[in-house]
Amino acid sequence: MLKGVSLTVEGGEVVALIGRSGSGKSTFLRCLNGLESVDSGEIEVAGHRMSRKPAELRRLRRDVGIVFQSYNLFPHLTAGENIMLAPVQVKGIGKDAARSEAKRCLSLVGLGDRFEAYPDMLSGGPAAARRHRPLARHAAEGPSFRRGHVGPRPGTHR
Repeated sequence: MLKGVSLTVEGGEVVALIGRSGSGKSTFLRCLNGLESVDSGEIEVAGHRMSRKPAELRRLRRDVGIVFQSYNLFPHLTAGENIMLAPVQVKGIGKDAARSEAKRCLSLVGLGDRFEAYPDMLSGGPAAARRHRPLARHAAEGPSFRRGHVGPRPGTHR
């Protein structure tokens, strides 16, 4: 259970959540993508207000990527193909544009020359690059996460 959590992250900022095991880091992140229900408070991510409505959650998930702790890259796809998969399949982005973006994201994590490498040849870099895709796009558009409050407003709970 999370209580009194409030966070604002401006476009282009990088934030790390740290804490002991069981402190709520994963629960907090799951709330940001609608994978956990929120009892009170409000969450806005990339211009989307969190809602329980399936159509609104689909719109949020088209703009906000999530990578779980076990990266689950497809072993039969190259690093670049793994990064391109969601933009092509979910957003309908053309393969040429997705390829260019995937190369840029791999470069952000120091793997610009490893587009054709398979996951078993790499460490967690492709998953890190996959995380940069939505972050990099929203950084150019402005604030990517605002009023990220989960639970009662600070000072209102006992």
